[in-house]
Amino acid sequence: MRFQKGLLAFFGVVVLATSCSAAKFDNSKLVVGLECDYAPFNWTTTSSTDTTLPINGVAGQFADGYDIQVAKFIGANLGIDVVIKKLAWGALIPAIQSGDINAIIAGMSYTEERDQSVDFTDAYYISDIVAVVQADSALASFTSIQELSGYKVISQLGTVQDSIIDQIVGVVHQTGSETFNTAALSVISGDSDALIAEYPVARAIVNANPTLAVVQFTVGFTGIDENALSVAVAVGEGNTELQDRINLALATLTSGERLSMMDGAIARSAIE
Repeated sequence: MRFQKGLLAFFGVVVLATSCSAAKFDNSKLVVGLECDYAPFNWTTTSSTDTTLPINGVAGQFADGYDIQVAKFIGANLGIDVVIKKLAWGALIPAIQSGDINAIIAGMSYTEERDQSVDFTDAYYISDIVAVVQADSALASFTSIQELSGYKVISQLGTVQDSIIDQIVGVVHQTGSETFNTAALSVISGDSDALIAEYPVARAIVNANPTLAVVQFTVGFTGIDENALSVAVAVGEGNTELQDRINLALATLTSGERLSMMDGAIARSAIE
């Protein structure tokens, strides 16, 4: 889900997908799938505010976070309503393929495997990959990922962050958790020594758990210090309308607006 080095550097990642079975976008609404459990990108709340959208089919629950602000921005630019569907991480791409949703805005990054099923728009955020550790541990002063050799390291199952842990020579790669929150609990309890996550997610976790600290590496993961997060869409043969329209919308979203959206999301997630 979840690649970076400069939080204000935004670049395009546009790839061609193989055939998908999703229904053609009909311009009536943008149905967006996400976990609603990946703060500060997205989370679930019971409060309706000017930054939230209702979760479809779940009474009294709303989605907030950076992804929601981007979805609202795209919807306003396209002149259509946005519908939020709460889905498990592993169910997002199948939901695109079945036509249950039109887009995934969930902190998802390009991988060759995902490229077989969906298309990606230009990036809507760039995020550093960091570690979350106990603040009073020796790990808090580490500057190279290789210093984590021999330690127990965890991330969320099925994410880019989980896939790169094995770049650490001699690491004890813990079985991935269902969510980043449960991975953080593993570090808090001592079952794991470090969690690999994106910088905004790490900030949100540490804000909520002051006994933890963020470690930013001088010597990081090979080839993916920068992680471009994009909107995933299913594009039928010869039909790139939705992808093209989202790219046009994202081109008008300035780096300053993106930073403001993220800072606001991090601040709100800290009090949830």
